[in-house]
Amino acid sequence: MRINILSIALLLLFTLTGQTTFSQTGSTVSGQVRGKGTAIPGVTIVLGLQSSQTDESGAFYFSDVRHGEYILVATAVGFKTFSDTIQVTGQEQQLSIDLEPADRLIDEVSVIGKSATQQVKEQPIRAIVIDTRAVAQQPATLAELMNRSAGIRIRQSGGLGNAVDVSINGFQGSSVQYFRDGIPLDYLGGGYGINNVPLNLLNRVEVYKGVVPVSLGGDALGGAVNLVTSQHAGTQLNASYEIASFNTHIANLSFYSSDKKNQKFIGLDAFYNYSDNNYKADVEVTNANANYDTVTVPLFHNAYKHGFAELYFGLRNKRWADELRFSVAAYGIDRESQHPALMTNPYGAATLQNKGVVPALRYRKSFFDEKLRLDQFVSYSYTQRNRTDTVRGTYDWYGNFIPRAGDQVGETPTPSLSDIDFTNILSRTNIGYAINERNQLEANIVYNRNSRIGSDPYGFRFAGTDVDILSRRASYEKTIVGLSWESKWLDSRLSNQLFVKHFSFTSEGINAFLSNDTDISKFTKASDNNWGIGNALKYQINAYSFIRASAELTNRLPIAEELFGNNDTRAPNFNLKPERSLNVNLGYRYARNKMAAEFGAFYRKTSGMIMLVPIQSPFAQYQNLDSIRGYGFDMDLTYQLLKNVEVNGNMTWQDNRMTDVGSAIYQWTEGTRQRNTPYFFANLGATGTFHHVFTQRDVLKPYINYNFIREFYLVPIPKDQEPQGFLGIFGDSRVPIKDLVPDQSLWSAGFNYVFPATNLILGAEVKNIMNAKLYDYYKIQRPGRSFHLKLTYHIKSIKNQ
Repeated sequence: MRINILSIALLLLFTLTGQTTFSQTGSTVSGQVRGKGTAIPGVTIVLGLQSSQTDESGAFYFSDVRHGEYILVATAVGFKTFSDTIQVTGQEQQLSIDLEPADRLIDEVSVIGKSATQQVKEQPIRAIVIDTRAVAQQPATLAELMNRSAGIRIRQSGGLGNAVDVSINGFQGSSVQYFRDGIPLDYLGGGYGINNVPLNLLNRVEVYKGVVPVSLGGDALGGAVNLVTSQHAGTQLNASYEIASFNTHIANLSFYSSDKKNQKFIGLDAFYNYSDNNYKADVEVTNANANYDTVTVPLFHNAYKHGFAELYFGLRNKRWADELRFSVAAYGIDRESQHPALMTNPYGAATLQNKGVVPALRYRKSFFDEKLRLDQFVSYSYTQRNRTDTVRGTYDWYGNFIPRAGDQVGETPTPSLSDIDFTNILSRTNIGYAINERNQLEANIVYNRNSRIGSDPYGFRFAGTDVDILSRRASYEKTIVGLSWESKWLDSRLSNQLFVKHFSFTSEGINAFLSNDTDISKFTKASDNNWGIGNALKYQINAYSFIRASAELTNRLPIAEELFGNNDTRAPNFNLKPERSLNVNLGYRYARNKMAAEFGAFYRKTSGMIMLVPIQSPFAQYQNLDSIRGYGFDMDLTYQLLKNVEVNGNMTWQDNRMTDVGSAIYQWTEGTRQRNTPYFFANLGATGTFHHVFTQRDVLKPYINYNFIREFYLVPIPKDQEPQGFLGIFGDSRVPIKDLVPDQSLWSAGFNYVFPATNLILGAEVKNIMNAKLYDYYKIQRPGRSFHLKLTYHIKSIKNQ
């Protein structure tokens, strides 16, 4: 393993010299809390991760508050909870909060204020919480931000907008599932996800590792990613624009407005992403002697364009509804295809389009003094996907077109002019009941139905007919039911969550692919149902530390895309079976004063794991593989090195290997590492916050990040060919270079600058400073060095709830 010593020295120099370079003054947030015109003492005020109480005059005060967006919460016995988002930009802020009396007084209630972020971090089921508000003005993507977290790897097949896969402790693909505010993200199709949503539209990201709570209603095996959107009050406008290398442009707009009583609201979230993605990559070309030479060329057919807009409006704080929200989302994606699943040969004309319209409704209401709560969501989405490959010829890696003699159409193995319609119905019902202060029940029901029908004049036909296979409807339906019981003991120091889940699905379609028999009699129907059970336990050792453990026996149902394929390079497979896995997790967390540290370990045994496997170039197919057994650990540390400099670091090691291999011909793979999966990676970072740098009331926030990934393997390799050093981290492997993704080091650095007395913030960043060769997926090359500039403008008018 080669780690650049000079690079580490630069990082240390950055952190150690910050103290003497700039002022150490922090921002202050203060205010007064009143009720019916009278000051209220003893009100708990939570601002981000800090908490305080008002004094006898109802006043509160926070010092050294770092720049960013925060949720401020005020709670007091006998009054309704007040919450709002505030933007800390280096200016002193004075707030005035008026609390409304509660309808009924509750006796003997002790209120301890904790932010939503703290509550998620400290629950029995472990979650890594990524606070996107603190970095929303950086020219960074969500995928990059998640890559800096322990145990998480984001793999993206190319530049901006290309396919993204999250690996959590070795779980990947659909073993990891995605949610938006607790709702399965399937309902938005490809229009909204970690590869395209801007940070400005999010409050935080919750990443569950291993065990997934019932509230998310998924059938994930290895974890879940929940995108929590920003909460608004009053009137707000947030806009940003980023320009970067490779003709990249990223813009977003967020608007929200509510009336004075906060009963009527309307909002709009929109963003636009574009990039040529014409970075340079190493490819193989044929020379005059018919041999292969490696050359470096710019990608010429790799552009990506994506627009998304969601309009929402509704009512809240009514007798019959806490919130009733209507929304309509629309999106469109245009993507050029530069190469197949592997970078074996270039395409110069094939394109993919995806567009959709998604209306949705959400209703929330609490009953019986908030003991019973109901959260109902329902949506219907209609999306269209088109793939075009009708060119009569091919392209070389230099962008030259070579016409083809004859009538053969298409530059890919499957010419296409497809038009495919997808419909998706999603219903999620969440019901919670508080038996008493120590016991709560929660039920979650998710119903999802997908169907696909379409046409393609160049597509597959039923054997002996001219009937388009896409003209036969393929359908998929699943239901996931979960029930949990949370209880607290020993003066709430011991928390326990016991839960059960039931999974069922049905599907039908045609297994049509290349030489497969496409007789109409091969119409495949499949169904399955199974149970899962789990438990999570947490013990609060003291005010600063706790331990937790969780275990779950669960299932992961195949999803529609795995069954249907994508009418491009992913072949269908209606014979897929659910995965089944035993997951065990153990963790310890300590947080006090300047330091926060966390250690986690896991064990899992997965049977019939569904993975994307190359089957016949350029095609890949989701298949049930043999069992995989894995274990590993990760460590995460954050430390306030100086008053205005914070450093952080984490590392992950995991050992996921094939086991119980049934086929005699593949018996040699017993004990080999899970392919295409990193087993060691680490991150280092430092952030500074400096006030009054060039003038009064400005803020400068520089940062630097380093990421290292140990080499990993594209195919199973015998154990004796692995590096023999400690945990495989050191030493050299005896693996052919074509089967190896080498060690990778990524340095990025930038800054945010808050202009004085304005709501304007400038962000700048250089990614991949060393212009290192980086790879993802099946050794798909990622962009080299790039430069990014981002402007963010924010307007907010605070109104009380």
